[in-house]
Amino acid sequence: MEIKINTNISSEFEETSITINAPELTEEIQSLIQYVSNINAVPSQIVASQNNKIYFIDLDSVVCFFSKDKYNYVKTKEGTYKIKQKLYELENLLSQKDFVRISNSCMIHINQVECFDTSVLGTVLVNLKDGTQETVSKRRVAQIMKLLKERGNLK
Repeated sequence: MEIKINTNISSEFEETSITINAPELTEEIQSLIQYVSNINAVPSQIVASQNNKIYFIDLDSVVCFFSKDKYNYVKTKEGTYKIKQKLYELENLLSQKDFVRISNSCMIHINQVECFDTSVLGTVLVNLKDGTQETVSKRRVAQIMKLLKERGNLK
C-alpha cells in the first residue's frame, strides 16, 4: 500500500489535525490510526513505592529501570523505588527515543548517559550520570551501536 502524505502548514490553523482519506478501512489504516492516537499517550510520571509510601516519579528524573530479585525498580538521583510494571511493559509504553533496553534486567534513560565505553572488544559499558555503570548484554550490543550511529556518534 502506497501512502501519499500532504502537509498544509499555516498560521491560520489553531490546532494540528490529521485526515486520512482511503477507499476502505484496512488493517494498515487501523494500525496507522492506533499509532497516531498513541503519540501523546506516553505518561510523564510513574507510580513507585518506598518504605510503604507511594511516590509519583517524573520520567525526566529517571536514571534507569532495573530488575533484581524478582522485583522491578526505578532509580533516580534521589533514590531507588519499587515499581509494579514489568520492564517489557515499560519498554512498550515509554518513548523509544528517551529509553533504551540494554539487557533483560535494565532499561536506561538515554539523557542520563554520561558515555558509552567500547574499549573492551565486544562489550559495551554504559556510564550513567549518577556515577553507576551498567553492562549492555551481548545480544543488545548491535541495537546500541545502531542507536549511536543514528545519533551521529559513530561512523
